[in-house]
Amino acid sequence: MAEVGVAVRDCRLLGTLGSVLLGAGSWSAGALPFGVPDGVWAQRSPAQTVLGAAASYAGLVLLVIAWWRLGGLLRSGEPVGRRQLRSVLWSWVLPLVPGPLLFSNDAYSYVAQGALAGRGWDVYRLGPSALGGPLAGNVPQMWQDAPAPYGPVAVAATRAVVAVTGEHHTVAAVLGMRAVALVGLGLIVWGMGRLASGWGGGEAGALWAAVLNPLALVHLVGGAHNEALMIGLMLAGLVAFRRGRWVLGTVVLTSAVLVKVPAAVALLCAAAWSVGGRPHRRSGWSRAAGISLVALAALVLGVGVCGQGWGWLSTLRGPTQVYTVLSPSTDLGRVLGLFAEGFGTGTAAGAIATARSVGMLLGVCAVAYCAWGAPRTGPEYATGMAMLGLVVTAPVVQPWYVLWGTVPLAAVAWRLLDDTRARLAVLGLIVIVLPSGTGPTWPYALAAVTGASAAVAALAAWGPLRLGAVPRLLLQERAWVRSAARTRR
Repeated sequence: MAEVGVAVRDCRLLGTLGSVLLGAGSWSAGALPFGVPDGVWAQRSPAQTVLGAAASYAGLVLLVIAWWRLGGLLRSGEPVGRRQLRSVLWSWVLPLVPGPLLFSNDAYSYVAQGALAGRGWDVYRLGPSALGGPLAGNVPQMWQDAPAPYGPVAVAATRAVVAVTGEHHTVAAVLGMRAVALVGLGLIVWGMGRLASGWGGGEAGALWAAVLNPLALVHLVGGAHNEALMIGLMLAGLVAFRRGRWVLGTVVLTSAVLVKVPAAVALLCAAAWSVGGRPHRRSGWSRAAGISLVALAALVLGVGVCGQGWGWLSTLRGPTQVYTVLSPSTDLGRVLGLFAEGFGTGTAAGAIATARSVGMLLGVCAVAYCAWGAPRTGPEYATGMAMLGLVVTAPVVQPWYVLWGTVPLAAVAWRLLDDTRARLAVLGLIVIVLPSGTGPTWPYALAAVTGASAAVAALAAWGPLRLGAVPRLLLQERAWVRSAARTRR
């Protein structure tokens, strides 16, 4: 037991060092704002940016290795307590809190939309360019005239933040959005503990797969994305449903929908599970009607309280204007478009639209299938798989979208996410975007490779993962896989 405590401590310290380096690097290589009068988070010289990139990627490597090694302890059945993992979590989170945005500049759009709402303007009709000033100046050009694609609760949260910080303090406003993200992260940790420990999962493994995951840390905390609040409310609503408080669960899940619409999948799966669990068909129809009425009432009340109206329903297609390489349907459409134009049988735009439509249809079918099986699989598993199906078939996919499905799935099936392929996918999703949230340059790429290589070399020579320890870790993993295979047989 003492050896396990030492191993967990080593992982915590290694990951904390990585988080400190990642956070420190963000001060010159993160998504820094332009022209802010605050005197911090200022744009740096090219040399400082390169140095920050090297530090960021060195820290990212240390953080990933610490997470990987901690998973090895859980995989081998070592008794790692939830208090230990929560201590690890906050040790890894806190160094990222005061620094600039990482891997995305979306939060600048959030605060600009909050300022628009604070002026009483329609964020679902106007883009940040109408605002002017430093908040709008940091919004990417492609979103300058785009109305908000987020729900009224998300806009109300950003409006409250800007009301406190004022429109002329970009740094303070972004830190306010990070505070909102931390509230969401706290809800995730709370919900994960109730779902995993109460319904057959392992809380330690669930925390490892869901929130200690570097993908969650760099995007939910570093990027301050709305996903943190949406997923936190999703888990809180699932906890309420599991405890038989379906009215409260419906209200909370509807609130998650008012942050981002994809949370409707969680509401559908939870409702299907609740209705399917009724002893008689008549009582099932009664429960379905009750959930529908409560959801409708919560939706109308939420929109009314937030005061933003129903325009958000017409702006949901806004993100589809962006091309992302992670969307299989869009990628297929582009390839088919090249053939169509080459043979004179159609246009690239038409091929992309058709492929995206087919993908969305497949996504809806995947959601329907998972919801149908929810009474048997449980609402968490159904929500996780349905969300992953929706993300894979979506016309636009960002790396952090994967968290929509992996977090609820971790609560009841964290070992699915412990598969080597799943862990490698996490690494791929992390490195596909840069800490600056912009496109790569050769000096930046060279600095990233140098920093990552330096971290690996340091660990090989002096760190807790010396080369002699690597074969032992591999042997432990293979032994666990063989043991699991024997158990299944």
